[in-house]
Amino acid sequence: MSIFDNVFEQDTKKNKAKKSSTAQNTSKKLGDKLQEFKEEFSEGISEYDAQPYRDNGLILSKVTENTASIKYDGLLAQCGADDVYTMVGYGDNNSWQDVQTIRMNRFGNSFHADIPINPGMSTNLVFKDSAENWDNNSGMNYTFH
Repeated sequence: MSIFDNVFEQDTKKNKAKKSSTAQNTSKKLGDKLQEFKEEFSEGISEYDAQPYRDNGLILSKVTENTASIKYDGLLAQCGADDVYTMVGYGDNNSWQDVQTIRMNRFGNSFHADIPINPGMSTNLVFKDSAENWDNNSGMNYTFH
């Protein structure tokens, strides 16, 4: 090992330590900014924004106090359904109230609809196609509180 190897080795160690320190500072600054962002924009975010059924191909977004928009590209859409309908009900998942059937509009490979919601009550959804094939989340239904 020559004297130059020691010098280069020391410089490499210093550069690594400096990069690590810089990365930590950058990460902390980004974390601080993200926290500010969350705090600034967290007001008015509804409970529907959690999207518990995203993996099932269902996204629900609150539009107004009494309306939500749903996008469905779940099982029925993936299997090539021509038409998809959503059944919407309110209250207890085992005893739906005010059940409605709403035909969804197709956009590309997904289906969309605006649905009424009742503040203070759970919104329950299932989907069916024109051949009476159902997507009911394996019998659990899709429930938003």
